[in-house]
Amino acid sequence: MMTTKAGLGRSGFTLIELLVVIAIIAILAGLLVPVLGRARDKARAAACQSNLRQLSMAAMMYDQDHGTYPIGWPRAEWLTSEFPPIWYRQLQPYVGKTRKVAGQGIFVCPSSLQRKDQKAGAAVVAGGFWGYLAYAQNAQINNGDKSVGSRHVQDPVETVLYGDTDGWDACLYPDGGAGANVCFRHSGGNEKSSETDRGVAGAPRRGKFRANLGFVDGHVELRRNAPRRLFTLERD
Repeated sequence: MMTTKAGLGRSGFTLIELLVVIAIIAILAGLLVPVLGRARDKARAAACQSNLRQLSMAAMMYDQDHGTYPIGWPRAEWLTSEFPPIWYRQLQPYVGKTRKVAGQGIFVCPSSLQRKDQKAGAAVVAGGFWGYLAYAQNAQINNGDKSVGSRHVQDPVETVLYGDTDGWDACLYPDGGAGANVCFRHSGGNEKSSETDRGVAGAPRRGKFRANLGFVDGHVELRRNAPRRLFTLERD
């Protein structure tokens, strides 16, 4: 008498089991995304600090060669040349480029993300408002002048030289004053995290965001404020 083999059962996920797995994956992704975002922000902030250290060192070398710091913003009569004297051009030879180059490279914070040409739907790129600059020079140092050097700074440890901005200005202004433009883009901030609104897309400044500030002595601080006392050349 011939017998038949019992059919082999086919194993697999039930619909409920599949939904449970999907839910677990979604929960894990929800936990990981903020962690990865914070890690990326910290990495960008660290790269920004490295940029500011290099700019501070370049300014020190410029001061040694010329007896003054670069020009923060030129007078009208100095703007007649094809490549006007301005700090983000004057420092280029000290970072391996020519004065024909405006900003770029270490003059750009990797977190300075804005929409290209400020148009909705345009690409989001680093480079500040103009696309080539995300830092500015202390407005107390050679703003319409070219005579201020390290010898005039009485407190190098507490005097800002360069710092985060949205890239609109060449000069940096303290919190609470006219044109206050330190950009607190790190630790959750964005290009709108400053006191001066350039019409940049994004939520306005809230919370305890941070800005990187490079000081005359070469150190860099990640700060939540930029008071006037950090900008004055006197000891205060």
